[in-house]
Amino acid sequence: MSNTSIGAATKGSKFQMQRLTLPENQNKFNEFMGERFNWFSPLLEDKFREYRMNSPILLKEIGIPQTLKKKYLSSFWPSPQPQWDGIAWGKDNALFLFEAKSHISEIIPGRDGDPENDKKKYNSIMRSANLLFDIEDTDNNREIWCKKYYQISNRIAFTNQLREISKVSKSEVRYKNVILIFLNFVNDMTWEKEQLTVDSSQIWEQHYSKTILPELGISKEKLEKQNIYIVNFDLNLLV
Repeated sequence: MSNTSIGAATKGSKFQMQRLTLPENQNKFNEFMGERFNWFSPLLEDKFREYRMNSPILLKEIGIPQTLKKKYLSSFWPSPQPQWDGIAWGKDNALFLFEAKSHISEIIPGRDGDPENDKKKYNSIMRSANLLFDIEDTDNNREIWCKKYYQISNRIAFTNQLREISKVSKSEVRYKNVILIFLNFVNDMTWEKEQLTVDSSQIWEQHYSKTILPELGISKEKLEKQNIYIVNFDLNLLV
């Protein structure tokens, strides 16, 4: 399976992420975030390519050689590995990873695959959940973390793993920190015909604070202590 996804999108979070990184919109998002991003993907000049975590191109960009990949990524997660909606550099060599959504319906549960591969993934997810948030590895927590909110939890797990790699190999990796952004778009009018438009940040805030985070057994404050942020961005700010 390919390590990358190529081409312009026409709707949803994929399309809005591509808009965000266009030259005419980058400063708008920089101002909103209070950070100057140097985008790696998705970029127009790269055909809006998205990269999987184990892509050789991405690993070269962030300074993870094959030796570290084999020891800390291949053993951590079977291929194919998660594909990031956005990747950017910030100040002081901070690596920003983005998981984007433009409607609640885009948060879908994980699907069962090869049992041995699933076991490996779920073990890595629950190990990270325990290390970061003291979440116990129980059947109920596995159901929530590894299945219902798999899209969220696997991003958290990889963020933590990349930090662990940097701890053991500071001289090789390029990044000094890893910051995960769950980026929720507001006013995505590509959903208009389906009457699914999220038209306020409050909808996202309530869904996370009342549903997702309580079910995961964590809080926004706990996430932020790990440099993991939930950001709601109004698309009306873009050109």
